Order: sequence, then C-alpha cells, then structure tokens
Amino acid sequence: MSNVTIYFSPSGTTKKVVEQIASNFNKEIETYDLLNFNSDKEFSSDDIIIVGMPVFAGRIPKTARNRLSKLKGDNTSAIAVVNYGNAHVTDALLELVDLLKENNFNVIAAASTISHHSIFDGVAVGRPDSADIEKINEFADKCKEKIETGESLESEIPGNKPYVDYKQLPFEISCDETVCVFCYDCISICPEKAIPDDDPVDIDLDLCSRCTACISICPENARKFSGESFEAKKPAFEEANSERKEPEFYL
Repeated sequence: MSNVTIYFSPSGTTKKVVEQIASNFNKEIETYDLLNFNSDKEFSSDDIIIVGMPVFAGRIPKTARNRLSKLKGDNTSAIAVVNYGNAHVTDALLELVDLLKENNFNVIAAASTISHHSIFDGVAVGRPDSADIEKINEFADKCKEKIETGESLESEIPGNKPYVDYKQLPFEISCDETVCVFCYDCISICPEKAIPDDDPVDIDLDLCSRCTACISICPENARKFSGESFEAKKPAFEEANSERKEPEFYL
C-alpha cells in the first residue's frame, strides 16, 4: 500500500495543502508533480491517492487535466482537493471528482481549500493559516476513517454541467532584463513551453496559461504580472474578495 500525492502546483500552495493532508497518514509518500510528470501511470487498489488542483477561473487547469487524465486507478481510494485564492471554486471541484471517477478512482472525500492568491497578492494573505491547517487535519482524520470502513463519497459536490468555459486571462507577464540572471529555471518549469529555450526574458502570451510557475520559481523576482489590464483589475478584485472564505469539506 502506498500513500500517493498528485498535484499541479505552480505557486506551491496546492502542494502545501496536499502534503498537509498526506502527513496525517504516517506513511511513506510517493509524489507525482504534474508540472513535470506527463506519462501514463496506473495505481493499485491498495493505494491511497491525494489529488490537488488549483482553480483557474472556475476550472482545473487544462494542462493539469490532460496530464491527470493519463493516471488510472483500480478502484483506488482517492481524496480530491481544489485550492483557490478566496475568490470562486465554481465547477473545479466537481470537474476533478468527475475526472477521477472516470479514471476508475473511488473518490472517498473532497475539499476546497484557500491559499494566498497567486496573481492578486493582496487576497488571502497568510492562508492557509493555523485555523485552516487545523480543519485540514480534522478532514484528513475523517478520510482515514472512511478508508478503513470502505465507504465512498456521499456528499453532493457543488457545480454545474457543462462546466464553465475555459478563460484566458488578458494579463501580461514581464521579465526585468536588468534583474534576470539567466538561470533558465523559468524555462524548465513552464508547463506550456511558452518561454523560448534561449531567451527567458521573452514569453509567448498566446501559449501562456498565467499559471505563475515562472514567477514563483524566479530566484531574483524578475518576473511579474504587468500591463494596464492587470493594474486596472487588481484593486477591484482585491476589494471584492477581501471577505474571508472558509475551506469546505465533503465526505
């Protein structure tokens, strides 16, 4: 029996939540990071899978969905988690649960958790905090009980079908060439191959999903969101999503 974590976590926050849940199982952890893992894989009926996805405009990211689709279960117990920046979950959790069931995973529980927003940095600062972690640990304990009893997910997951359409954010990502040290970390981590191999300062915004991986990994903080559209949206978005939302759990 293996305890397996699977996540797509460009800014590292979804990874943190998944690892927090996994830490409650006291087992050796096998990890699949979908930022760089893109292969077929089948899990056994004895495995316990914890899958974490960020929410991109109400959906799980398209690239993450495509890579997760290659992972199959054998009635394998799975915990589905979407992590968002205190704005809206919309159809993302329902989409994740549906996809796991289609791939022969036995979804036993699901959750939507909150982390510091990866684009608008004034939203959900410091999340997940100690109160969040306490609730996540309580959820993990309940998941362990369900695995022992062999029960499946009973709660209805909010969301709609068809899922909301994918949206491409209009924001630009810029790189300050005077700060960039040309380490090429951003090129290696970009899941969309939107940054040219020989020029980390450039970016193909038509390919870019605005996932924030290149911004998060940059050791010099040379990359950031910029442009009129981003600057105009930021204050209104941060004000509209300033009220604290709480994680939600489904068993």
